[in-house]
Amino acid sequence: MQNKPGRKLDVGLRILGGWVGLNFLALGIGFLTLSEVFATAFFMEPARAVGINALRGDMGALFLGMSLFCMLGVVTVHRRLLLIPIVFLSLIIVGRLTSVLMDDVPLVAGDALIAEFIMLGILLAAMFFTSGPAGQNYPPVTARSIFRQPIMVGLVLVLVAIVGIFASQRQIGMTLVRVIGKQLSSQDVLADLPDGLHVVMAGSGSPLPDSKRVQPCLAVIAGKAMYIVDSGPGSTLRLELMKLRLGDLKGVLLTHFHSDHIGDLGELILKRWANGANREPLEIFGPPGVETVMQGFNLAYSLDSQYRVAHHGPETVPPSGMGGVARPFSFPEGKEELVVIDADGLQITAFVVDHRPVEPAVGYRFDYKGRSLVISGDTLPCDSLRRQAAGADLLLHEALQPTMVRALSNVNREIGRTNVANISTDILDYHTFTEEAARIAQEAGVRRLVLYHTLPPLPVSVADKTFLGDAKKHYSGPIMVAVDGLGFSLPADNHKIVKKWFW
Repeated sequence: MQNKPGRKLDVGLRILGGWVGLNFLALGIGFLTLSEVFATAFFMEPARAVGINALRGDMGALFLGMSLFCMLGVVTVHRRLLLIPIVFLSLIIVGRLTSVLMDDVPLVAGDALIAEFIMLGILLAAMFFTSGPAGQNYPPVTARSIFRQPIMVGLVLVLVAIVGIFASQRQIGMTLVRVIGKQLSSQDVLADLPDGLHVVMAGSGSPLPDSKRVQPCLAVIAGKAMYIVDSGPGSTLRLELMKLRLGDLKGVLLTHFHSDHIGDLGELILKRWANGANREPLEIFGPPGVETVMQGFNLAYSLDSQYRVAHHGPETVPPSGMGGVARPFSFPEGKEELVVIDADGLQITAFVVDHRPVEPAVGYRFDYKGRSLVISGDTLPCDSLRRQAAGADLLLHEALQPTMVRALSNVNREIGRTNVANISTDILDYHTFTEEAARIAQEAGVRRLVLYHTLPPLPVSVADKTFLGDAKKHYSGPIMVAVDGLGFSLPADNHKIVKKWFW
């Protein structure tokens, strides 16, 4: 017979083990019935109906199974059954830590990892320190020894809960709409950021389809002022999903006028106007030619803008704020750089890059309170970029991996897609190879290199290593491949570079 302290420990560990089981139960029921809601909480993105099916089946089964064996281990005499959730929980932790090491992304689920270590400790303690049968002679695991009355009652309650959730989907849906809507409307990312220079990848891909990246768009925040560099197709929705308030947007800077860098400009201008009831049109900065771009977008959206004023009224969408206004800049004779914005401690310098036959094409350097970042735009290696990148905290450089592009060109040629193969071959002569970007970063003394506008697409992260090629041989600092939603914070007047997950 156990003494009193031993009895208390036994009961306490069983209660804690049951609490762990209830947590797994909640997750299992959640993934089974509200799969997309729980996927979002776990930073997952369900891929169409097939993805939802996998979440319900795989994740639901995993957590419900772990819950069942937790409960059996603490309620019955078969405490060795706790080994099953212990093994799976250990593998989950190993998977998280492996992702941190291999994927080079921020530990976005740090709280979950801490909770999992705590639960693992509880289950280990419950397995080794709770009382077992006298003499430790464990009876065989049989249906009769497991499915006793408490377990059967629990299974019935779980079934009732699942049926109840499915039957209440309409009410649950309305509640979630209110909760999510309030979150989206009330959250202000800019207000939550510390003073400093910040950059967010709203589009880190290329014109080729990539499930993890839309076309180029970077949000740069200095203090509380937000600017957008390029507006590739699909990027405006990305910005909104990252809860960046487009009504607060100060201006847009275009690197050049390829469609993958301007395709979403109309939507961006419209959302900024409507979301902020702005009374002044959005300023669009760029080299000569930006006037033509803006004439086209303003004309294309002119009827849409009139409809919205007629429907919502001039107080909600002031007619004076519709559209965008071009702010062209030209470089003085013999100069390859020009300060285009100098306000509130922020200086933005445009500089010439080499993207021939696309001319003009520019990159941008941002300086704010002792911090700096450089955005290359599309370019071949060039001296102006090296000069502007000198000593920068962060260099965001476009990159192409030639061996991968040539391989894809060969595949397209083999299957008869000759035109696609020709285009893929042509792009090799006006983009920077990954190894070349690494050399530029090393020569310029950049503290961190981030590769964006990735060619070819990288739909799975394991391809990132292939994409980098020998880049790490040429650059001694940290280097990574960008993905949409990733950002970096450069707090004012210090040397930290903090990776952040904005989406």
